[in-house]
Amino acid sequence: MVIYEKNSNRQWNFENIQFVHAPEIFTGTFQNDKMEARNKTMLEKKKSELLHQIEHSVAPYEAMLTLHRNDHIQFLLNNIDIFKNDGCFEKAVLMLYYLKNTSFVIFEKYSTWKLLFQQCDPQRLYEQGKPFPHQMVTAYRGSATGEPKGLSWTINTKEVEWFLDRWQDKDLGGGTIFALDITREDVMYYREDEQRQEIILLPEIAEGKNIRQVDCL
Repeated sequence: MVIYEKNSNRQWNFENIQFVHAPEIFTGTFQNDKMEARNKTMLEKKKSELLHQIEHSVAPYEAMLTLHRNDHIQFLLNNIDIFKNDGCFEKAVLMLYYLKNTSFVIFEKYSTWKLLFQQCDPQRLYEQGKPFPHQMVTAYRGSATGEPKGLSWTINTKEVEWFLDRWQDKDLGGGTIFALDITREDVMYYREDEQRQEIILLPEIAEGKNIRQVDCL
C-alpha cells in the first residue's frame, strides 16, 4: 500500500506494515459477529488515525515514530530513499539499532542490520558518533550462545573483565568472550559515555576469520 503525503509530495510505502498491534488493541477474531464488526471498526479507526498523523508529519523520522515500534524497521526499509533524501537515514538506523541491541547481546535479524548499515553513507554514519581514539586496538564481544557474529563490539576492558568474572560462575549464566584486533578503518561508528566504549564494525571485519576466544585479559 502506498499513501500520498500532501504536505511534502512524499509517497510512503506501507508494504507489510501492520499499524495495529496487541495488546494496545485486540487484533484477533471474535466468534460473535457483533463484537467482530465492532472490533474491525476500531482497528480501521486506529489505522486511519495513524495514516492521518503520518500524512502531516514534518519529517520521515517523525513519521516512523508515529507507528508502533514493531513497524519501525519495516517502515524504514520500505522508505530508504525518502530518509536518505531528508538526510536522516543514518540517524534513524542508529536509533532503531540501539533500541533493540547492545554490545553483549546476540540479536536477531543480523542480515537486516547488515543491509541497513551498508545502505548508510559512511561519512555521515561515522559523524553521528565520536571520533575513534585509536589507530589500532583490540575489540571484544560477549556471546551467551558461543556465536561471535555481530556488528557491535566494545573496547571497554573493564566491561569485558566484569563479564569474564561473572561467567566463571555458571549459576549466574555463562558465555564466551571473543576478541578481534581492529584499526580505525574497520570502524563504522563509535559511541562513548561513562558506561560504554562501543563500536559498530564493518560487516566484512565482524565476519572475518581473525576472531579468537579469550578467557582472560
